[in-house]
Amino acid sequence: MQHELRRTEMLLGAENMEKLYRSKVVLLGLGGVGGTCFEALVRGGVGKIVVVDDDVFTLSNLNRQLLSTYDHIGKHKVDAALERAESINRQCEVIGVKAFIGSENLSEIITEDTDYVIDAIDTVTSKLQVIAYCKEKNIKIISSMGTGNKLDPSKLHVTDIKKTTMCPLAKVMRRELKNRGILHLKVVASTEKPLVPIAIEGEAVEGAVSSLKKRSTPGSTSFVPPAAGILLASEVMRELMGLLD
Repeated sequence: MQHELRRTEMLLGAENMEKLYRSKVVLLGLGGVGGTCFEALVRGGVGKIVVVDDDVFTLSNLNRQLLSTYDHIGKHKVDAALERAESINRQCEVIGVKAFIGSENLSEIITEDTDYVIDAIDTVTSKLQVIAYCKEKNIKIISSMGTGNKLDPSKLHVTDIKKTTMCPLAKVMRRELKNRGILHLKVVASTEKPLVPIAIEGEAVEGAVSSLKKRSTPGSTSFVPPAAGILLASEVMRELMGLLD
């Protein structure tokens, strides 16, 4: 096993490290959740990662997004991810896609050889399209629910969408998935009651928008979205190695 991952191999063993190295993960979204998830996948030994995001960094990303720096303002998140991977694990093959994922490009991005899809998208419409596609194609998927307006990362957990509580995004997703005949979905969600953010000029009416419902920009912290990203990566890698109960 490569020298860089010897500490990981001490816990997982060579066979499991080989399983990770031969796995292909598609990560959708490189924001506060997805950026940290990406870091954990690369450092963890996943051999091939497709990262998809059409956004560039802005000043407001600096409080929570691992890949963001002052030097990256205005830079595509995908480009920053490619540079980051090259600097920490050169055995990991990363394919960057600068695109907004939707029904028109799903089959091109999530190909049949995909072992796992991680949904860290913040747009409801795209999340629903991705989930429905993966369910139809029998591709494993885990989805991040809302991490904004939360302060306690210990309230995050992996669960089924039908068991989620206290998450406005999960409530919308449950309803819309049920309308599409999808009753089960593995998610990372919080049981913490969301706070009401203070409106700041220029932020109150922006943020993620779906065709289902518009919402204002949530407040965020440096420690809740990244914690969700770590949970996503942990769940996916352990399942790829067959280590989950």
